[in-house]
Amino acid sequence: MELFGIGGTELVAIFIIMLVVAGPKRMIQWAYVLGQYTAKARVMWDGVMANVQREIDEAGMDIKLPKTLPTRASLNKPMTNVWANITAPVKDVMNDVRTEMTPIQTETREPANIIQDEKVAS
Repeated sequence: MELFGIGGTELVAIFIIMLVVAGPKRMIQWAYVLGQYTAKARVMWDGVMANVQREIDEAGMDIKLPKTLPTRASLNKPMTNVWANITAPVKDVMNDVRTEMTPIQTETREPANIIQDEKVAS
């Protein structure tokens, strides 16, 4: 088990040190305050995700953002389908740009070749 890169034995050691330093009454108070901040973080996450999702929907993009805070388990899942939804429109635009740039690049290269041929002939 790992939580924020801290193993199980390290977590137990941290709790024992906290119990010795703070005492059981203060640890309960700290847990209560930590719970309040966690609740506030979830409310802020919901608000931010709702606003960003609304902006994405207004832009006409077909991307769905998560409604809950990400967990370690959800972060370890393969994200291929999420990234595919995000990168597909970008790839389409890049392909369109390449198809439009190809004739322009060939037109700009031809005069350069002519000028170089003239310099060689001189």
